[in-house]
Amino acid sequence: MNRLSTISYSNSATNVGGAFDLATVMKASQAIGSEIFLDKLLASVMNILLENARAQIGYLMLETDQQLLVEASGEVSNEHISVLQSMCLKDTPYLARSIVNYVWRTKETVLLNDATVEGKFSNDRHIKEHQPKSILCIPLMNQGQLSGIVYLENNLTTEAFTPERLQILQLLSGEAAIAIAHARLYHNLEQKVTEQTKELSDTLAELQATQDKLVESEKMVALGSLVLGVAHEINTPIGIGVTAASLLAEKTTAFFETYQSGKLKRSQLEKFLDTVMQSSGMLLSNLNRAADLIQSFKQVGVDQSTEDRRSFQLKQYVAEILICLKPKLKTTQHQVKIRGDESLTLDTYPGALSQIITNLVMNSLHHAYLPEDSGVLVFDLKQEDKQVLIEYADDGQGIPQENLSKIFAPFFTTKRGKGGTGLGLHIVYNLVTQKLGGKIECESQMGVGTKFIIKLPMDNC
Repeated sequence: MNRLSTISYSNSATNVGGAFDLATVMKASQAIGSEIFLDKLLASVMNILLENARAQIGYLMLETDQQLLVEASGEVSNEHISVLQSMCLKDTPYLARSIVNYVWRTKETVLLNDATVEGKFSNDRHIKEHQPKSILCIPLMNQGQLSGIVYLENNLTTEAFTPERLQILQLLSGEAAIAIAHARLYHNLEQKVTEQTKELSDTLAELQATQDKLVESEKMVALGSLVLGVAHEINTPIGIGVTAASLLAEKTTAFFETYQSGKLKRSQLEKFLDTVMQSSGMLLSNLNRAADLIQSFKQVGVDQSTEDRRSFQLKQYVAEILICLKPKLKTTQHQVKIRGDESLTLDTYPGALSQIITNLVMNSLHHAYLPEDSGVLVFDLKQEDKQVLIEYADDGQGIPQENLSKIFAPFFTTKRGKGGTGLGLHIVYNLVTQKLGGKIECESQMGVGTKFIIKLPMDNC
């Protein structure tokens, strides 16, 4: 009789370089690691797991406040993924709850090749009533902690979840756990920022008393975007590196077993070497990418948290600031261009400049375009005598002439009630004129776009 499988799976010697599709795993890993919005990530993970497992039905559960809630479900038959349902386990149909509870308690994978006759779960109410064939239930682990559970069924055939598919799913489940943790952090932060902005906007009658609080809130949002940018951008190369390293370790173990058995074939050696070359190359390139990102984030993070002045290459620094805004920019179809001399150097307060650049870009994203628009945001960096000119332009809707004189005023916004505080450009004006000792002007034409011209002394003593 088949037995209940509580799995710690390892390759046999016969599948060295076998049916394992490295390109498919890498593509799926990149798709998971590149999404930061929770609803889209859950739908993507559910689709990828259903496809790679050849399952008919799937559920993705997340642990919230010591409860297990179904946050994504899908069926291959209707090609629709439902997300953010927050459905209690007891209210979820077509699911063997005893198996889910077992995985939740033990943090072990459960594989049933024939659920109606295998092991201690054959008396589960769902199994008795619906007679499913194959069931697979995998814990999502992040740093040793269970963050969720994936439950998959195939009701057409027994032994649907083959060792090869299980190996792929176990690798992808680790990627999914990390990505979901980051997406939940981003989701919670956005909710908190929205709640805080609404709370502060309700106290506009106390204009002067609340202005300092709102300015501080805007600064925290910018810092939060930096933290999320770090997590999101580094997650992709690190995730791919972990996947490649895991595959390399498993293939090496299997190859060693084959070598010891004295049954090693030339074809197996060639396949193993090919896997080693691909995996090691992928591992090295992605770790180098992560190291470069960390260096950029480290400098921008230090600048945002201190008031120190220093000398820096302007074009390179603007590029580093824009890396932190990638999670927002990736949700749009806009292009960002930076023009100017690579050697142009500015001696000023980089933390203030970082907040200016961030607020200008976010102002364009919120006000200049409709959600479906595809625009171009351009930074032109120049030197005129002893001044540096930073010209920032978008090709969006433009600003009506009657509003142009008000844009730098505190609390002026056309997005009242939609998350706008009216402080973004006011902060930019104050930083340019007071902190950096410069000047800022705005030109705009309806239907053409908006340009901000910032003039800064090259040496802000």
